[in-house]
Amino acid sequence: MTLEFSRVTLPALWTVDQAKVHLRITGTAHDADIAQKLATAQEAILSYLNIAVDPTWDAATAPAAVTHAIHLLTAYLYEDRGDGSQPDVWPKIYALLAAYRDPTVA
Repeated sequence: MTLEFSRVTLPALWTVDQAKVHLRITGTAHDADIAQKLATAQEAILSYLNIAVDPTWDAATAPAAVTHAIHLLTAYLYEDRGDGSQPDVWPKIYALLAAYRDPTVA
């Protein structure tokens, strides 16, 4: 079953090699895990942005704040092993993406 959390599907905004540089990882032993975490992070960030996602974004044109949020979440997902030792990354992500979200009225 395919779940779509955003109104658009974008190409990968970061590569595994770029994520490995950010994570300071050399070698290829963890590439599959990093790729999965990177895809999950991009999906989560785009889902959070919802209608603010521009369908024309690609690796060269996506806003730096959006791609950096993907990197932050990728690192968090990679490092977090469910033991609660990682600080919550979402406040940083919310701050980065605030300008791209439509205001919501409750």
